Amino acid sequence: MIALHELLSRVIALYTLISAGWGLLIFLRHGTVGDSYRTTLMIAEGLFVIQALVGLELLGEGKAPAQPIHYLYGLLGIVVLPSMVGYLGREKRRESLWLSLTALFLFGIAIRAIMTGA
Repeated sequence: MIALHELLSRVIALYTLISAGWGLLIFLRHGTVGDSYRTTLMIAEGLFVIQALVGLELLGEGKAPAQPIHYLYGLLGIVVLPSMVGYLGREKRRESLWLSLTALFLFGIAIRAIMTGA
């Protein structure tokens, strides 16, 4: 289970970084956020949820992270993206910029979670 948790953390970090780059590219090209980008972000959210479930399983086995702040990073990974999507709604102006910055923030959260979980 630990190996799966570690693998998912690296997948999430890479996935959110790519998502941030894609959103920034959409913004720089003056495009609008389409369903494909929204689906990409929904997949990122799903990865965070799966990661949390695996982490809860590890916690149930008595394997706690090295630093308790790791739990906060896990919670932020799950809560931030839906909050931002709900805040933005379907407003098209600068939506891609805000979503790409959110994905970049989640990349940072993933990196910090990797650092505090070992």
